[in-house]
Amino acid sequence: MEMARRGRKQRLGIEDEYWQLLATGVGTVEACTRVGIGRKTGYRWRAERGGLPPLRQPEGQSSGRYLSLLERQRIATLRRQDVTIREIARRLQRAPSTISRELRRNTGPHDRGGYDGDLAHHRARERLTRPRGGRLLTDPVLCDAVQGKLDREWSPEQIAAWLRTNTPTRPAGTSATKRSTKASTTPRTGA
Repeated sequence: MEMARRGRKQRLGIEDEYWQLLATGVGTVEACTRVGIGRKTGYRWRAERGGLPPLRQPEGQSSGRYLSLLERQRIATLRRQDVTIREIARRLQRAPSTISRELRRNTGPHDRGGYDGDLAHHRARERLTRPRGGRLLTDPVLCDAVQGKLDREWSPEQIAAWLRTNTPTRPAGTSATKRSTKASTTPRTGA
């Protein structure tokens, strides 16, 4: 007999269907009824997302680049059978490093019983859609400075070099060229 899993685990397919119904104009209570969840669950999902649907791809639209839910479930089953990482990779036709990385990234220290394919899939999808705020969107002074340089026809590379020397507090690992290029292609809204 298998014990029930502890903690909340979202059913991503049902949640995706719920958000699709809301997008078509169906009310929250009716959408909850149609997908078979409680009204409170629907309201919680809306509150957690600020009323906006998640920015992830629906399950059926996954590319070959990322592991699918089925592949993660197979990894979990094979790990419970003590199959080696290399053998799992061979059976799934993936690189051993992909399987190893998946197990390392998506097995939490508090997970009882080891790797869980459903929970790992949820974690991976949440990580894919983590919103990243751009400094140009949150710092109006910096945005105006970059826009001024773009108006004077500075290249993105020139702006990036200027940003590196004049904004030393930028987060490590961010590319000033990408930020300035994005700023040059994103229309500004006047305030």
